[in-house]
Amino acid sequence: MESSGRLKDRRTFLSFLAASPILAYAGLNSRWVEEVMAEPLPPQGTADLGAQNDAVIKSVKEALNVFDFDAAARTKLSTAHYTFITDGSFNNETLRANREGFNKYELRMRRLTGITKVDQSIKLFGATWDSPIFFSPVGRMNAYYPQGAVVVARAAKATRTLQILAGSAAILVDPKIMGDVIAARGEPVWFAGLGDTLDAPLIKRVEATGCPTLVWTVDDGGANTIGAKSVQRAGVRDLDRGADERCSGCHDNLPKVTRVQASDPIAGVGAVGALNGENSLKLTWDDVKRVRDTTRMKLVLKGVVTREDAALCVQHGIDAVYVSNHGGHEDASGRGTIECLPEVLEGAGGKIPVMIDSGFRGGADIFKALALGATAVGIGRPHIWGLSSFGQEGVETVVEILRRELQVAMAQTGAASIAKIRRDSLVTRS
Repeated sequence: MESSGRLKDRRTFLSFLAASPILAYAGLNSRWVEEVMAEPLPPQGTADLGAQNDAVIKSVKEALNVFDFDAAARTKLSTAHYTFITDGSFNNETLRANREGFNKYELRMRRLTGITKVDQSIKLFGATWDSPIFFSPVGRMNAYYPQGAVVVARAAKATRTLQILAGSAAILVDPKIMGDVIAARGEPVWFAGLGDTLDAPLIKRVEATGCPTLVWTVDDGGANTIGAKSVQRAGVRDLDRGADERCSGCHDNLPKVTRVQASDPIAGVGAVGALNGENSLKLTWDDVKRVRDTTRMKLVLKGVVTREDAALCVQHGIDAVYVSNHGGHEDASGRGTIECLPEVLEGAGGKIPVMIDSGFRGGADIFKALALGATAVGIGRPHIWGLSSFGQEGVETVVEILRRELQVAMAQTGAASIAKIRRDSLVTRS
């Protein structure tokens, strides 16, 4: 316990500050000191340095980083929905690798750059965006917020941010949902189709909305999704979400493969996708040619993580490659996307843009991908955390925080614009 003498000394010093002009220079007043003095001081050596991060913010104004929205989302979502968006698959090795991969790169900070403003705008397929940060496709948006895809569209419009709409978020191009999203966005949105669901009729329905770019997700090969345990904790009868009144409204409309039933032990292994050997596993490069020949929309292949596949994308007329591992949801590779990025860039050979997502949580993370050569960086969980916590305002604040952090990284490395971000601003950790 701190001695009474030391406690008295601290209060004496605070009283001195209250009468000093120092506070005025710092933008504070004597009332602040009075409030501090009124609070009991913790015993010496027992202060919990993590307490601030554990506190749940009550408004977006309290947020210091995107993780503050994670803590808030945990209090707003059901156990099943929060666990599904948070956990990965298998043993979470890829989920962890997505974050740990950033530790392999360090920023070389320059001093006296004189940069106080930066230009974060980029051009992609002829469109200009206010920053390289975009909203990754996330399915089942209504699980996180009422009319979630529409609310994100409003935030995308307000912040001039690229939004990629997931097929399941749009219930595979339901005219009502797509119309609402496009109206909220103020222009057609990019659409992300999944695995073997991307057939000719669906492509035509997407084209009919005016969609300029089709993103084809090809990394849903089946996973042991450990989020299945959230269904058990939620007390869903027989592990069948379609049989539970809290879940049936949404899950009755999902394909059987996405439901967990006690009568199917294998389905019980993974709540979504399971180890069923379907979806993207049956696809080949002949399917890529089929889709390429079916549409005039720009075509982006999402889930590419190797040099060879990036080179094949170029050969098959793909317009951009998208480095992603589904945020750690779909494979047990144990490789973070930032680790995959250099070889994918090599395979693309500078002939097509390279986009990336999975694991990005801060401006420094985004800067590292841009310095390596990525064109744009997607965020999945962070904007869902913001959405779940505070709706449109939460999504917009997540974007604002990340842009501010990216601005700091750019200014401190001497890059006044995205085009001036240099590879030699990074050092590979030994």
